[in-house]
Amino acid sequence: MKKPTHRTPPNRKPQPRRRRFKLTIEAQPMIVTYTPNSMDGAYPCGHFEFASPFDPPRRIPVSTTGYWSHFAPMDEVEEASSVEDYARLLAVDCIEGKTKRRYSDREPTLFSLLDR
Repeated sequence: MKKPTHRTPPNRKPQPRRRRFKLTIEAQPMIVTYTPNSMDGAYPCGHFEFASPFDPPRRIPVSTTGYWSHFAPMDEVEEASSVEDYARLLAVDCIEGKTKRRYSDREPTLFSLLDR
């Protein structure tokens, strides 16, 4: 019997390697998941997901829902001293209103819809 291999088939690209790390801002912990080159094409970008480490999710500094997703240009991410530093700067900019959020905090969230 042939052993299964764990190699990527030749016609498929390998998936970007995700990194997870803890980030604390305003004395509140967040779990950040970073995926480099998350979109193929002419606009390479990294995907940052900021999430509450609690179950059920609690408010985090960048989102009242406990989750925030942001796509950042790869050249900006690569210019930073580290991915963790870039995530920290991104979160601080979000808190200070320098980074626009895609959805308003007034819109219903998945969590509020499930509580009905």
